[in-house]
Amino acid sequence: MFENIKKGLYFSKMQLLLKKGVDDGNIVPFDDEFYEKMSHTYVSCLPVSIHMKYLKPIVEPGKCYDRSLYMFFCFPNAVLVRGDNKDLELRYGKDNAGHGWIEMDGYCYDPSLLLRFKKETYYEIYKPYNVSKTTTNEYINCCDSNKQFYEDIVNTNLSDFLPNGRKRTDLCVMIPLVQGIAEAGTDENFKKELNGYLNLIQYDEMNTAFQMCLEEVKKIRKM
Repeated sequence: MFENIKKGLYFSKMQLLLKKGVDDGNIVPFDDEFYEKMSHTYVSCLPVSIHMKYLKPIVEPGKCYDRSLYMFFCFPNAVLVRGDNKDLELRYGKDNAGHGWIEMDGYCYDPSLLLRFKKETYYEIYKPYNVSKTTTNEYINCCDSNKQFYEDIVNTNLSDFLPNGRKRTDLCVMIPLVQGIAEAGTDENFKKELNGYLNLIQYDEMNTAFQMCLEEVKKIRKM
């Protein structure tokens, strides 16, 4: 009973702090400029902006570790943060309290809520603990696999997905899946933005599949 009372008090206070943060302008949605900056970094064949806006996991807790990492790749001065949040602990238990976000220029960017918080406000509301922070240099120097992954992401650009681009064949798996998700939903902005991206990279499902087959034939011939 005491635990339920304590939990209720925490969530009541959290709601008040959230409202105050919104009213004070310390909590705001990701804006167009932020999404535009993320649109020039590509993960799994898609701009990070599309991942963030439209491919948010439906079932909680979401893939916040992956999504925060995607944002981290977009901004060289960002800090990748991992920690246990008090609200998640009370909702799902200590084993499911882990969360990931990024911090930059005095703000916390939450990949699940798609909100930017003033850092002090975020910590006051969610009371993160067991917090670890990783800069870009620390991430790169951690191990060779991190360095290779990071360099591949930041060195990938739109031209890599154009016909004859080095990652063109990668589209064959990811794009039909994302198209199916878009068509199954009702978000017209998702469909419009996805189609705009596919037009930019001159995507044609049949030609791309044919190109992938040619690449496989070339590999076999080299064996």
